[in-house]
Amino acid sequence: MKNLKRLISLLLALAMCFALAACGSSSDDTSSDTSSDTSTSDDSSDAEDTTGVATEDQVAEASSGDVDNGDGSYYNEELGYTYGTTFYSDEPVTYTMYFNDNDAYPYLDSWYEDGGIFYEIEQATNVHLEITIVNNASYSDRVSLGVSSGDAPYIIPKIYDESTYVTGGGIVAVSDYTQYMPNFTNFYNEYDMEDDVNTILQDDGKFYRLPGMKETALQDYTLLLRKDYFEGAGYSIEDLEADWTWEEFADILIDVKAYMVEQGIVDEDDYIWSDRWCGATSGYSSGGCLLNLISHSYGICTSWSTTASNLADLYFDTEADEFKVSSTSDAYKRYMTVVQKLVDNKILDPETWSQEDTTADSQFYTGKTALILTNRSQITVQEASLEAQVGAGNYELYMAVMPMGTDDDGNAITYQTENSRLECGIMISNNALNELGEDGFIKMMRFVDWLWYSDAGLTLTKWGIEGETYVVNDDGTYSLTDGYYCGGLSIAQTSDDQVDMRLQYGWACGNFMYSGTTELLTSNYSAELQDYYSRMAEYRTLKPLNPAIALSEDDSEAANLYATPAFSEMNTWTLNFAMGKKDIEDDWDEYVAAIEAQNVQYLVDLYNEYYQASK
Repeated sequence: MKNLKRLISLLLALAMCFALAACGSSSDDTSSDTSSDTSTSDDSSDAEDTTGVATEDQVAEASSGDVDNGDGSYYNEELGYTYGTTFYSDEPVTYTMYFNDNDAYPYLDSWYEDGGIFYEIEQATNVHLEITIVNNASYSDRVSLGVSSGDAPYIIPKIYDESTYVTGGGIVAVSDYTQYMPNFTNFYNEYDMEDDVNTILQDDGKFYRLPGMKETALQDYTLLLRKDYFEGAGYSIEDLEADWTWEEFADILIDVKAYMVEQGIVDEDDYIWSDRWCGATSGYSSGGCLLNLISHSYGICTSWSTTASNLADLYFDTEADEFKVSSTSDAYKRYMTVVQKLVDNKILDPETWSQEDTTADSQFYTGKTALILTNRSQITVQEASLEAQVGAGNYELYMAVMPMGTDDDGNAITYQTENSRLECGIMISNNALNELGEDGFIKMMRFVDWLWYSDAGLTLTKWGIEGETYVVNDDGTYSLTDGYYCGGLSIAQTSDDQVDMRLQYGWACGNFMYSGTTELLTSNYSAELQDYYSRMAEYRTLKPLNPAIALSEDDSEAANLYATPAFSEMNTWTLNFAMGKKDIEDDWDEYVAAIEAQNVQYLVDLYNEYYQASK
């Protein structure tokens, strides 16, 4: 025990020394080229570690006082737990956690009963997760309140942007503890995640969110089309999707509507596209998913894409080798011209930006609209709901590859709209460190490492209990057992006596499963999804990651003061354009003046100053 404590103290002392050195540097030195804060050696190879993530040697050293179980896991006799491939606490332990509760699969008490996700996590690890349930719509506000007030639970999952919490001191610099996380570190090293993780480094060279890490970027959100409507209008989606642009897609939709009017499906004044994840329910009335996807296809950022890495919707122009403002770019004007064309021709319902998701769903399920956004979790629900209302054999669906934007010369931009291999992740409250103590905190980090980053933990939270909810077939594929289906895994119900294991027991819910190998991430994919990803890989390429910018605490605070009103102004105008209340041509000069009046040039200059200093 004493040897282990000496090792821990040495590692933490060294981490503090490196942190002090990083904090003492000037803002001109701020970049991703920051020495590891967890280095335990003066060797030059350690000095080249720029991410603050522990090396495999550091993981081995942190585990040197433990007994190797021979299966990739270790046992600490004095501390009383096993970690690595498995995690198990000899003594029952409770960790508190925020739980993001989704209206599509709301929490039930049965999740803590035999067969439920929390029950089975406890059976596997002897850890009881005491959750604070927060509705998805107010999750970010509740997390902000909890962290700022000092009342946050220990574990805070499903965080997309941790930057606003860093300066307040309410969350732990989790990169200080990756030496105690063998699964995280092994995945990071095996799949070369350094460039990706660099994008979330803060000014001190550390990161404060344990990100979900994926072997490759998988374009999740896309369009689900009524193929029968498109074919009725004379269009073969399979022949067009490889090369179509948004401008061409808009013209196609105008013809599709003409066909639907001719067939008596809709009237001239009806819209044939009403969408979800864009309005009040989950788009936070900011344009949400759709405007995010379309803008990314034009190489810029708006709506959901705004984070600390692109304040006020900055984007990186590779040809100019500098950051620019998305909202006043020619690309913004092109993309918003397409959106206005869709609204003006009564294709895209402008209520999309303010309505409940269920409104869009209802229009699609009754056959009144020709397309809707989908993802790998939602598609099963959409197919089943459409069949229930329209009837089997009366429709045909197709997951299409997203249309492409165009550049200044009118050429198609072939990048898929998602390129990051990072997902949302987990923050750890300082309350955990303060209340559990050093040994207890490290023990909790071992648990977090197992649950969110080991194959065993990820398989458990995704598939449930082997032999009960799923089986592994002879060819290595996974299948649910006869008694279950799962909307979250896009596995449809095939008989009335089946139970949705996500709804009833909490498996495959969004709080846990956002890391893993491509094999594990795609282990539930239907032939339809496999075909979609095959076409995506063939037709689109991955855009290189933007340069990582880590602002100093002072600059970050100043940038947020400028960025908040700038984004608000941009968002207000964008929604007015998208609803047809403002005209992209007639009101363009007034719009640009309004954006520039928010001092966005300060942000551009700041980011480019940091970027140039990092080169």
